[in-house]
Amino acid sequence: MKQGSFPLFIAAAVLLFLLQPIPAAAQTTLTLQSQVLVLNPEDTEQQTVGGLRWRGGLALSAQDAAFGGLSDLLIDADGRTITAVSDSGRWLRAALLYDAKGDLSDVVMAQFGALKEADGSPLAGKRRQDAEALARFADRALVIGFERDHRLWRLPSVKHLGGQPLPMTAPPGLAGAGSNAGIEALVALADGSLLAFTEGQLSGENFRVYLWQNGKGWADLALKPAGIFRPTGATLLPSGDVMLLERRFTILGGVGTRLRQIPKSAIKPGAVLEGREIAELRAPLTRDNFEGIAAHRAPDGKLRLTLLADDNFNALQRTLIVQFELVEDES
Repeated sequence: MKQGSFPLFIAAAVLLFLLQPIPAAAQTTLTLQSQVLVLNPEDTEQQTVGGLRWRGGLALSAQDAAFGGLSDLLIDADGRTITAVSDSGRWLRAALLYDAKGDLSDVVMAQFGALKEADGSPLAGKRRQDAEALARFADRALVIGFERDHRLWRLPSVKHLGGQPLPMTAPPGLAGAGSNAGIEALVALADGSLLAFTEGQLSGENFRVYLWQNGKGWADLALKPAGIFRPTGATLLPSGDVMLLERRFTILGGVGTRLRQIPKSAIKPGAVLEGREIAELRAPLTRDNFEGIAAHRAPDGKLRLTLLADDNFNALQRTLIVQFELVEDES
């Protein structure tokens, strides 16, 4: 946590009350340190990129060696609380603070715990721990997607993050995905369906995508690549469209991030999804291994997108949480 004023301390205490309780035995308190970020370190006046406007960002760290690897997140409707999962088999819940301008200013009151097996034991070994995707249905139920040992788990709500999951039937074709090529992004759609993007499983020249429809099971779709980007996260917009987060990496260009908006009308069995580019983050803009994205309405009515970067427990990478306002809000 940053050094803050007394009013921020009061705000943090209020936000703690808003966090949905999780059984004490399943969690620990995590103290976070944060460093304020700007959109462009080489031009601090820059506030926009593509169809996005910068609304604050933080680099997070903690003394706990288990902190890191955060690979996807959800955000509550009021934008005050995030829920995240990590590729080391852990979950995190934390409160967000905003400054007088409404920009993201701190992350506090973090709760941290281990995801469990169906028998109640903590996940053990990278093959079982690699949680990469997180979605929430309208009834508050959560779905967690895992790579390596490809599978989907369902939990009744965030209150059960430290509890025993219920297995969800995975797409039949997912078993053929490479160890690190499975489901990387999940999004619950407005009609109760579940859309799952793989990061490396191919169908011809396209990435395989799966659509679960209640009472109908899984159907196949595809995502048409654009450049060398791969899907890493997805979130539902109020319009029913999906905002897709993508990542690319090259030795010369480093890490890059792109957002594509996929219209809801295109999401149906057998479709090849494309969408339109909203923005691309490349050097010298602030960026890292962004893998999580979530959307909410700010108090001013503007649509916000929150991005989360996975540091892979690598000293050369960072855990980042940043927010953007969607400039052309057609959602």
